[in-house]
Amino acid sequence: MLDQLRDQVAQTLAETNWCTLATTGPAGLQASMVRCAGQGITLYLLIPDTSDHLFNLESEPEVAVTTESWQMRGAAEIIQDSTGVFSAEQRQWHTLVRVSPIRLHILPAKGGPANCAETIDFDG
Repeated sequence: MLDQLRDQVAQTLAETNWCTLATTGPAGLQASMVRCAGQGITLYLLIPDTSDHLFNLESEPEVAVTTESWQMRGAAEIIQDSTGVFSAEQRQWHTLVRVSPIRLHILPAKGGPANCAETIDFDG
């Protein structure tokens, strides 16, 4: 069963190219659209080098990430290695951030019953 959930999460994240990132910290509450890519159950974000998100992440790593089809609470970490998920051109003037999920809510399909959202909790 655990493998089935991991596969479902991996597929859900892999289908997403853009998401809304929300951070909080010394720069205040920040929310913006950023490029993203899923690799397994890990989400990678490209954040512009001048973004206040980076300032916030230095002191508060917990983030919220949302799309039309899912919502995630996770722990973010600024990383130096490219992991191959984004091209060199995409990475130019951006900082790579890895988000490890804490909780993922997969929302019901449009037109589906509103009470069919799935919640998946992850242990550290």
